[in-house]
Amino acid sequence: MTTADDIGADRREILRAERAIANRYWGGLEIRIIVEFVISAALWVTVIALGVRGVIPLWLGLLINTVVATTFYMPMHEAAHGNIMGRTQGSKFFEDLIGSLCSIPLGFAYKPHRGSHMRHHAHTNDPLRDPDHFTDGPMSGIITAWLGQVMLLTLLPLFAFVPAARRLIPRRMQLTLAASGDRADGLRQLRFWFLTTLVLVLAFLTGFGWPALLLWYLPARLQALWLLFIFAWYPHHPASRTGRYEHTRVAVFPGSGLLIRGHDHHAVHHLFPRVPHYRLEALWQEIAEDMVAKGVRCEGSATAATGPIIW
Repeated sequence: MTTADDIGADRREILRAERAIANRYWGGLEIRIIVEFVISAALWVTVIALGVRGVIPLWLGLLINTVVATTFYMPMHEAAHGNIMGRTQGSKFFEDLIGSLCSIPLGFAYKPHRGSHMRHHAHTNDPLRDPDHFTDGPMSGIITAWLGQVMLLTLLPLFAFVPAARRLIPRRMQLTLAASGDRADGLRQLRFWFLTTLVLVLAFLTGFGWPALLLWYLPARLQALWLLFIFAWYPHHPASRTGRYEHTRVAVFPGSGLLIRGHDHHAVHHLFPRVPHYRLEALWQEIAEDMVAKGVRCEGSATAATGPIIW
């Protein structure tokens, strides 16, 4: 008779075998992620400088920096997972520095996001414990989720200190808001709000208000719509399962690797979160057949796909 201990031992052996393969795809210093961050920062600062000097109109700078702001999420995300320095000892400060600097164009604090993201990995698709589950549902609901997030980030002190105001937050977001962090993370997010708002106010007082608003503050809010769609909704849709091999998917379409920065293979990231984003596809090529057999959803034009992308 097969006992629970036998099943547990078999599972541990399966996981060890999986990790042995994945371990070949991470561990070193990831120069590419650092270069990605430096290029994004250079572009973002350049657009601000050109806009302030009147070389480009502010409306054009707003459009460009909205796109550029989205590129900061991947360095922040990799820093949150400790993937920039790999196995290098004593590297946490450097990764936290990159993650914190990415907060400026993204418009939300790094450390609270890191905690929330780790809870997302631990409780993926759990309606009450996954902080990202408020994006669940049809694609049309992304707009409502985005407006709720923007409202929350913009009026954070109101919702923090006036509990009755929280009824204005979309209901789906209310259900998972408690899972987004603890008191310390809440205080960090509040501190970030006060600092960024102070910078915006000082910019208006010193004659740089419109450039600050249009080249930094609004792009940070607008880019969140893309991030919610491509990193929260798309990789998990329809977000109805919670098993290790079933809660996310591999969903590839032409150009998705560039648009989603490797997370069109998002199931691989959840299985092996220490693997950098640009190695997810290569790892999938090696493990695809095995993972699909274990229940990983694989759609579109991905290796071992079993059907079209579910939208």
